[in-house]
Amino acid sequence: MPSLRKDDEEPRFVRCSPEVNGLDTTPSIKTVKRAAVTKNFTGILHVSPSSSSESEGEEEGHVHMKRDTFRGGSVKLAGKGERDVDLTYNLLQTEDKGKVVMKLSTKQDIDVHCVKARILILVDISGSMGIKYDRRRKHSKLSRMKKFAIDLVDSLDDGDFASVVTFGEKTNVLVPLQEINSKTRSELKTKLETLDKTYLSTKTNLSAGLSRAIDIFSENATGPEDLLTYRNSIIVFSDGEINEGTKEPNKLIHEVREKIRRNAFDLDDSQNQWVSISTIATGNDVSEAMYLLSKCCSSDAFYHLDVQKSEENDPDLFLPVMLRKTAVAWNVSVVVEAVNGAVILNNETSQDNKVRLRGSRRGKEKMEKAFFYYDIPAASTKHIGVALDLSNVDSDANTVVLKVKVEYSKAVGMRMKYFVEIARGEFSDQTGRKSEAIKANLMHDARLISQNVLHIAAEHVKTGNIEASANQIKQGQSELQALMDKYGAMAAAEPESEAPRGRHCIVSTADTLMRSVRDMLQDVTVERETEKKETYADSIMNTMQSLLTELEGSKSTQDLHEPDGKNWARIKAVSSAISREAPTISSDVNTDVYAPLPNIRRISGNLQHQMVNLQKKREARKSAIPSIFE
Repeated sequence: MPSLRKDDEEPRFVRCSPEVNGLDTTPSIKTVKRAAVTKNFTGILHVSPSSSSESEGEEEGHVHMKRDTFRGGSVKLAGKGERDVDLTYNLLQTEDKGKVVMKLSTKQDIDVHCVKARILILVDISGSMGIKYDRRRKHSKLSRMKKFAIDLVDSLDDGDFASVVTFGEKTNVLVPLQEINSKTRSELKTKLETLDKTYLSTKTNLSAGLSRAIDIFSENATGPEDLLTYRNSIIVFSDGEINEGTKEPNKLIHEVREKIRRNAFDLDDSQNQWVSISTIATGNDVSEAMYLLSKCCSSDAFYHLDVQKSEENDPDLFLPVMLRKTAVAWNVSVVVEAVNGAVILNNETSQDNKVRLRGSRRGKEKMEKAFFYYDIPAASTKHIGVALDLSNVDSDANTVVLKVKVEYSKAVGMRMKYFVEIARGEFSDQTGRKSEAIKANLMHDARLISQNVLHIAAEHVKTGNIEASANQIKQGQSELQALMDKYGAMAAAEPESEAPRGRHCIVSTADTLMRSVRDMLQDVTVERETEKKETYADSIMNTMQSLLTELEGSKSTQDLHEPDGKNWARIKAVSSAISREAPTISSDVNTDVYAPLPNIRRISGNLQHQMVNLQKKREARKSAIPSIFE
């Protein structure tokens, strides 16, 4: 077992071999000179206010990363056999530009023992939540929420904790934080039966509700070890805009994050993001605050629930709980630094999960980037793409161009880290592996395009300009076509690769255009459990077509310049699922491909039967997406 490294000791870098035919290869250890290492690799998290406007393509969130050492924290250097988070990568070079697509993966993909969880459900009880939406006038959003909360209690294990807090004009602790056992489980369910029979408020004070929820967690902790032992999660269920308390979304996010940090006892800045906040938005309002809470206070997708649709997707509401209870690593940071003349090309580098490095010198942002995940569930994979300008790097194959530091907390709270370095010569040494690199880069670039296009489309919907939003999605399809042409030609030039099938020129009709994009991505496939193959293009383009169909159907009923909250939420759910590679409960998202469920065969505890329900619903969810290819 490696010993703890003091600040003045020489760190070790691990050279991870690129993936070969999609399989991880065994890494080797390499020692580097101390002069090649700076304290820039030791980053800590810090929260500071941000006045910049939120932008899915440009905003880097409100988590900031320092470069100095951890305050009072010890970090263990993880040997290759004891890593909960593995890093491998694919490389691709075109002229003087290099692209690195890093793959972060967790190993536990067969049997997973649940992590203990403390779950707090925060429920909006404003008047609109009680409106009956079905023909028989029996069901409301609150009654739907009640069913979810009761089932959630059944899914938790003995030893977990649960609480329910309602918010409107005031907050009310409907169910205090209680340990789950045979007695309290029954009492909790009985209490939850009254959820849709409570007083409905005319106000919606989300900030007060969040503040009370955070206090409940810390009030029930005797010290920092309680925050590290449990996966703490707040699940917010709301349908409306904030009309009381802190209303400005960015200010709300800052206040919430500061509150979380202040309530962290004496945890150092590497561990003080001890609670995540998942949001489930419903209704017809634009929930900017709900979206930003999800974006800046969790690594989940943005959840959207259309209560007027079938209840088939209700089991999917357990995704936030399932992901928390299988999180084998949390507070995961990846810091990359371009060295020896290499420069990071920001516009072609992954945007989501990116955080700011504090104290950068002028121009330093072209050399360093940092990415942060609140947690990564078992059997999950995340990708980070970094584009490099190599024109000023010497031709020596051994010249290191990118240094990477991976740091995370284990489920029990111990802090771990390791280092990776990538040399220039590895870009050209891709014999037999270039086809895999092409696929990895194609999918990364497709995510970037989708993320940017859908962000702009959502902004148009927010102002009521449905036509502009639809046109933006169509323009995105054209950009994807150009991308497929580029990588298709690259793949065709490789002797070991077959030329892509069905290559077509860009045409005017959306149907033919999407068919051509689908064909260009034919060899980028995902193996499903049924041994059927589905292309990444099928998934992205079917979902985009679903959004486009909804937008076209809204033109005749939507008032000009009036926000369309339902379509806005749909687009945001799709965008966050693609960019975060995270499953959502939206029926507009195909979670089997670009937003996959964790590939867990068996999980301990009561959550197992919910996993089975999710698997049964996968085909039902897929069939809810209209396909133009059938």
